[in-house]
Amino acid sequence: MSSKAAKQQSSKAAKQQSSKAAKQQSSKAAKQQSSKWETFGSTVVLGVARTWTSAIRLLDVFASFRDDLRLRFVFTVDPGSQFSRGTEELLILAGAHVIPWRELPGTRYTLAVSASENINFEHIDGPVLVLPHGVGFHKYVPDSSTSGMRISGLVPEHALRTGRVLMAVSHSNQENQLLAASPAAAGRTVVIGDPQFEQLLASAGHREHYRRVLGIGDRRFALVTSTWGTQSLIARRPRLPAELLAALPHDEYAGGLVLHPNIWARYRPFQLHAWFAAAEDAGLLLLPPELGWQAALVAADLVIGDHGSVTFLAAASEKPVLLGTFGEESVPGTSAAMLGERAQRLHRSEPLRTQLDAAETAPWQKELASRTFENTDGATAALHTLVYRLLDLELGPVTTFRAADPASQKTPVTAFTAYPVFNGQDSLTLQRFARSVERWRPEAERAAADLRHLVVDEGERDIGRLGIATVLTRSANGDDPSGWCAEALRRHPGCVLAAAAVPGGCVAVTADGVGLAVTGSADVPALASTAYAILRSGPCSNRTVQLHLGAATAAVELQY
Repeated sequence: MSSKAAKQQSSKAAKQQSSKAAKQQSSKAAKQQSSKWETFGSTVVLGVARTWTSAIRLLDVFASFRDDLRLRFVFTVDPGSQFSRGTEELLILAGAHVIPWRELPGTRYTLAVSASENINFEHIDGPVLVLPHGVGFHKYVPDSSTSGMRISGLVPEHALRTGRVLMAVSHSNQENQLLAASPAAAGRTVVIGDPQFEQLLASAGHREHYRRVLGIGDRRFALVTSTWGTQSLIARRPRLPAELLAALPHDEYAGGLVLHPNIWARYRPFQLHAWFAAAEDAGLLLLPPELGWQAALVAADLVIGDHGSVTFLAAASEKPVLLGTFGEESVPGTSAAMLGERAQRLHRSEPLRTQLDAAETAPWQKELASRTFENTDGATAALHTLVYRLLDLELGPVTTFRAADPASQKTPVTAFTAYPVFNGQDSLTLQRFARSVERWRPEAERAAADLRHLVVDEGERDIGRLGIATVLTRSANGDDPSGWCAEALRRHPGCVLAAAAVPGGCVAVTADGVGLAVTGSADVPALASTAYAILRSGPCSNRTVQLHLGAATAAVELQY
């Protein structure tokens, strides 16, 4: 090397060292300055999110560290993902303190925790704990830095080799899997179990509570769940939620939908509600990613899914599971691959209700859980122990909480195609199908029946349905029920019966002016449909019938 080149290299090294020292001094000064304004002398834990998925996971985990005044949780968002947009907004709406990514070098924190393996580790000081954002390491996903694929959840080799990064895993066999995939993972994993799965198991005893909050009642609850991407269930069968609600009687089945947070991040709530509007009008419970899916999973009678983590958790929780699809993204030899091999399939060629009614739990599901989750009644405590050790603090209080209640979604269905069938002179079975999804009901199941009719409540927003209703109802108590009925019949000449709620039942008026009182414990549209069927079946007379509506039976009395 020439003398000139050596001098240039020496000068460059000196400048780099000087720049590094200046940055360290600036960072130290900033940290000292910020401490002047503190009230609590807390140890700061930094949550590093990158997507909605990782942000929601961190919020769930940090919320379990309650009543410890030594700890303060702050967040930042690495903007390097296709799904980063909106993540900071999500955290702010949750009430979190969010530090801009560019300001992180001047921020004081003792430990960084992330639920994303793909963050920029070089931008973070000190130790980093990486938590799984799903279940295990069973899925190949696109690598944002290359054109290839990578194992979801596995921290890059260069970050592991720094010795600063630890990965929490749910089972010891995952340590072997990661070591085989990346030798740099040796000594960089800690088995703690899965707090999320632990919470689901602990919440099982609250199933009826969740069903009440969700408004399911005694109906069977079919929960559809989908991961993201072109191989996901919702990509391959986007109309499945509507098809389910079209095929299943409203009083016997309820339906819910859980979509991967990446779908919410990519398309946003407004668009998703627009796409699934007809299904929501039919009673679909579209669960937001940050609240409610855990409770819905506990409440479910069966789950229809794919290769995503929620389907896996359902199977491990011993829920009956039907696979609507199963992508090629699953890693061979993993528990997810076992799920794909063993679970029943949902077939397009067979009636939906027949398949749902036949779905049942299988013995292999216990094996699936045991080979995926260790420490199923101590995962939260193990996570806390690990975090406090990394912070060099004594263990704080540890409590396991049940899944949070979902936001109430008791939106009534306001238009039904009703099928009353007499089982004898004094017994009537009524099946009702939501009108908003009628177009997805198989043609053979929409065949005309003697007493089939359209019953529409005044709360219906589709004016076209109001205009073609056979029966119109007002489900809310109001003034002058008979007058309302007369006016409804005048405005809608095709309607043959109008009914308005009164305490204990409803008042009904026919198109030719006959008035009657209907009493019973069913809802007003069901009472009105019962009255319509009785009026169509024979001469007018006072009559009492046993109404069978789903699993419920109610005495309905008509008086002229």
